[in-house]
Amino acid sequence: MKNKILVGLTVLMASILLCGTIFAATGKIKIIVDGKEVATDVAPKNENGRVLVPISTISKALGSDVQWNAKTKSVIINSKPDIWNDDLNFISTNIIEIDNLFHSYFNYYNTKETGYADLVTSTFKSDFVDPKTIISKIQDKIIDYRIIDAKFIGTLDDPYRFKFRVEVVKYTNMEVIPTYFEKLQLDIDVFNKKGVYLIDGIWVKGKEVIKSYTVFPGLTLDGRER
Repeated sequence: MKNKILVGLTVLMASILLCGTIFAATGKIKIIVDGKEVATDVAPKNENGRVLVPISTISKALGSDVQWNAKTKSVIINSKPDIWNDDLNFISTNIIEIDNLFHSYFNYYNTKETGYADLVTSTFKSDFVDPKTIISKIQDKIIDYRIIDAKFIGTLDDPYRFKFRVEVVKYTNMEVIPTYFEKLQLDIDVFNKKGVYLIDGIWVKGKEVIKSYTVFPGLTLDGRER
């Protein structure tokens, strides 16, 4: 997961806007990324017909990690942040099974059907959901998720344990609580028991309330203030 692009300091104000749109008129220049206006610390500028925008603002809006290396005088943009820097190529043949496990769990979360208990261990713990609460009582729904990173957490005696960082977008729509969206960073612990991967724990590591979410170009879901 070390897909890095080095960008020189001289292009800190980038003239290329990736996957976004710039609306310029007389006055303020707006930056729209995936249907959402992005605030900037440094205002975009129009110079000789080119619109210059802060590369850090655009990169972060697109979900990329941005770092400054003072020694090499470079801006480092990583579209897939390597959180734990673990080499997990040895589980490449199992990643589809693990991804299917997450997909099945989130599907039960959305449909409120029974059967989700077969996907977790008897010692399952979580602060994302109450392990003692029947999942059919949960009002939230998962719109989207993606695996960001993973690391090995097993031992010599118990070698098939892994922790996955998963980004989840969910919304709540209840009669007493207006619709709103949340982007969560979840740590999901999984291990292989008799050839089957199960979820042993789900922990919330980050939370951000967002006003809207673009599922794909052309479909943006808007929330309301809480």
